[in-house]
Amino acid sequence: MQKFYLVSTELREPYEPRSCHMVKRLRSELRDDLALVEIDPPLARHVYDTDEDVQWVILAARHQGTTLFPVTEWPLPVYICRLKNGKPESDTLASVDLAILDWGEVRQVSTVSLRR
Repeated sequence: MQKFYLVSTELREPYEPRSCHMVKRLRSELRDDLALVEIDPPLARHVYDTDEDVQWVILAARHQGTTLFPVTEWPLPVYICRLKNGKPESDTLASVDLAILDWGEVRQVSTVSLRR
């Protein structure tokens, strides 16, 4: 997958677009198109009220019929998720172990306006 950028579409004070690097494809019992993504620069812990800065997230396309493999439309609405306990140790996750942090979009360029 080419380089892309992540933005929040729901936060009251959205952060600047974050560059994303796809680490690997993941699956759960509900879907097989989850993406473990490293974001740069990491998000400060106060953004999502986490114990540490957020460097890795799991993305999933929000709308039925869309996917990240390959991206079916730009911008692509996504769920921004994290594992409740650490980083994934395998390519298969239990959906109950995922927590949705936010709704966002992946975009092709960082210069796209942050306005909704």
